[in-house]
Amino acid sequence: MNIAVSDWVQGQTISGEFIFGYVEQIDLEQGVMKVHVVKSDNEDSAGRIALAKAHHLRKQADWSPDEDEIRSLVDLALSAQDQAWFMELSGQLKDAEKGNSKTRKWLWNNNGSRLSHIIE
Repeated sequence: MNIAVSDWVQGQTISGEFIFGYVEQIDLEQGVMKVHVVKSDNEDSAGRIALAKAHHLRKQADWSPDEDEIRSLVDLALSAQDQAWFMELSGQLKDAEKGNSKTRKWLWNNNGSRLSHIIE
C-alpha cells in the first residue's frame, strides 16, 4: 500500500518516537516523510512535524475520530489558528455528543487543504 500526502499514518519517527498523524510532505529521493503529529508517546511532539522513513510508517484505512480525538483535533486547530477547521470540528463534536450516526472521513486535497466527507 503506497502512502501519499494527506494520508493518515502511524509508526516510528527517525528519532524513535511512536506517532499518529498525517503526511504533509514526501522526499522520494531520501525515502523520508514529514508527518504532522496528532498523537505521540512523546506528548511534546503533538502538533509538530516529525520525520519518518517510509518503511517505518503504516497507512491508516478510513480513520474516523472518536469524541476524545475530535477534542484533540480542536486543540490542534486552535493552536494552528485555523478557524475554518475549528468550526468544522466543533460541528462534528456537537454531532458526536448528540449521538449522530453520521461519521466523517478526513480527506485532504492536493494543495493540503483539509476537507471532510460525511458518510451515511
